[in-house]
Formats: sequence, C-alpha cells, structure tokens
Amino acid sequence: MSIEIGTRVRFTRGHSRAGQVGIVDDVDAFDDNSPYRVVDDEGEFLGWTGDVEPVTSASSDQHREALVTRAKELLAGTPHTVADIIAMANFLAGGDA
Repeated sequence: MSIEIGTRVRFTRGHSRAGQVGIVDDVDAFDDNSPYRVVDDEGEFLGWTGDVEPVTSASSDQHREALVTRAKELLAGTPHTVADIIAMANFLAGGDA
C-alpha cells in the first residue's frame, strides 16, 4: 500500500509520536526525510515525517506494542501499575481519558 494524501498512517518507532495514528494531508515529493504532513482526525497538525506506516489490520499487533512502549516511556519515573500502562496506551490510541 502506497502512502498518499488521505492515507491513514501510524507513526513508527523512529518518531516521538510512535503509535499515534493520523492522516496524510500533504506530500512533499522533494523531501526524502520527512515527505508526509500528518494531521489528526480533527485536522490538527501532528508533524512532517517519513516515520509512518499505513494503518492496516495486519499491523494491529505492532500498533498495540508501539502504544504500550510509548505508555511505558511516558510513565517512566512515576509510581505506576500495569493497569496504568494499559490505561495510558488506551488513551494514546484515542480511547477515553
């Protein structure tokens, strides 16, 4: 699957927003490093990047792993439980706050 305007993508591990999902709303064919402009579902700018992959059902396990990894990073240095990690991963996935 190619990435073009309108493609739903997930930021990969190489990006600070790893695991977050957005939509490509512009492509800069002249920028090899960060050719994709990504926005969230409300149209808010998330970043220019090359560190994305198309969202497919086959990548759902990788998506969950990336969300849990990001949740652990965000909770590092705080007293937290596994339930806190799961709640944070759910929040990052766009679930309830």
